[in-house]
Amino acid sequence: MIDPYYIRPLTEWDIPKLIDIRPGFKTNVILQVQRLGEGYTGGWQLVEVEIDPPYEKGHGYDFDATERESIRGRFAQDNTLLEVVVERDSERVVGIVDVEEREWNSTAWVWNLMLDEDVRSRGLGNRLVQRTMAWAKKRGLRAVMLETQTNNVPACRFYARMGFQLVGINEVLYTNDDLQNNEVAIFWSLPVR
Repeated sequence: MIDPYYIRPLTEWDIPKLIDIRPGFKTNVILQVQRLGEGYTGGWQLVEVEIDPPYEKGHGYDFDATERESIRGRFAQDNTLLEVVVERDSERVVGIVDVEEREWNSTAWVWNLMLDEDVRSRGLGNRLVQRTMAWAKKRGLRAVMLETQTNNVPACRFYARMGFQLVGINEVLYTNDDLQNNEVAIFWSLPVR
């Protein structure tokens, strides 16, 4: 049986097509950040909390003009992995992995690892992670790192299944009210072996 999807390097002509990817998500669970202690001895705890109504990201991750321009800028660099998932029959772009080498700390930073809502749970995300790990290993990097949010529990569960470890929290990355908004940045790392 022929795989209905294939992965190939991103081309300049793919960048406008990224708007066709629908990377939103819906969840009835969030990770609530609970502060423990104060000052430099304080910490955090993440607790899964059910919510009603469910949280729906919708178009919040769509590839708007600013994001497409950012990808275009990385496309011109030689320290990036930019690949797309393509539907074999229609040639529709349904996913992307966008990774940049950070030489200063010998890591691969994942800017985007996204799949269209219709093509999830088919092993494509796993394939993108494996390709990212192989690329990082070939470049002699020590780890792959990324950031997601506490309200994107589906992504958190996926990265945990892939072996990523939670390595940090930033409760004011997006706004000064991230804790109250239940959208706190959390950082993940996977050592390259």
